[in-house]
Amino acid sequence: MQMEELKMVSTEIEMESFNKLLKQYPIDSAQAIISEGKGGANNTTKYIESMGHKYVMRIYETHKDIERVLVEHEILEELNKDNRLTFQVPQLIRASNGQTALRLPDGSGRIVAISKYLEGINPSFNNDKSIFSFGQTTGLLMNALNNIKIKRSYAYKPYYEIEHTHPQCPPDYIAEWCNHPPQPFQDLSVQLQWIAEQIYCFQSQVSWLRQLPHQLIHGDLNASNVLMDNDRIINAILDFEFATNDLRVMEVAVCLSELMVGEMNESAIWDKLNIYIKGLRTTIHLNELELEALPILVQLRRLDVFIHFLGRYHDGVDEADVLRRQIVNAVSRPDWIKAGGPKLIALCNHS
Repeated sequence: MQMEELKMVSTEIEMESFNKLLKQYPIDSAQAIISEGKGGANNTTKYIESMGHKYVMRIYETHKDIERVLVEHEILEELNKDNRLTFQVPQLIRASNGQTALRLPDGSGRIVAISKYLEGINPSFNNDKSIFSFGQTTGLLMNALNNIKIKRSYAYKPYYEIEHTHPQCPPDYIAEWCNHPPQPFQDLSVQLQWIAEQIYCFQSQVSWLRQLPHQLIHGDLNASNVLMDNDRIINAILDFEFATNDLRVMEVAVCLSELMVGEMNESAIWDKLNIYIKGLRTTIHLNELELEALPILVQLRRLDVFIHFLGRYHDGVDEADVLRRQIVNAVSRPDWIKAGGPKLIALCNHS
């Protein structure tokens, strides 16, 4: 059988599976039109249109732990009860058995969830208004999540417990891998040694970081997980898959780190951080120790992302080029703690 024929057969089997799944939801499957959505590193998205209504089907690709998904769903259901929110979050559709998560009936064991479609586009964060709104919305989300208590146990550990970032990547393995990288990464040996050193040094900071305020955080706020309206105001927050109890300031550190990724102009970086912090300060106040921790936590986010993708490479999920990009991102500002850290703290105190 030729490659194109294999693809057609695969697509037909997949569509049959989707149609069978939709029959378990209050959606007219006979009238449904299913189209490709944006796929992320951890899930696949499909768009569904039926009888004038639009939905999003999310397929979890990297794990088959339904309890982990239900933690996310419990958080979403609690947020949807909060009528003070100025933004939307996914509103889940229950299947006929009352569940919000089902297995895709194709034998793969993959988990599927369907929610109402939310209008908006992913921001590029290249203008002041969207960045300011991102800061404001971060604070509003932190306030809302601080009021949520869930019954299920969180599926993920705090960022600072770096030994739990990926089950196949404990610190000793990371150090060995970075100091003796396989052939596709040997030209990045200097960068990998730097990463190993930073992970080792970070572990000495954990004891005082543990003393900072904790709460439920989203943990992965970035341009792909938020939507904005035509006025460039953030109007929706998506993907609470990694939400857990963590340092509350870690929510901010993740956002700052994401605003810096891919921006080569140093002046533009600091303009973005300044505008974001101004927006943030309209909705939440961080204490002095939290501000002191921010530079370390911004770097922790980069190290965490590297470990996450190292684990995916180890598991055969990603090719070497994907991990290589993450290595380059992780080492893009090697003097961040010494040079960028004091400047960031000063910016937070004066924005």
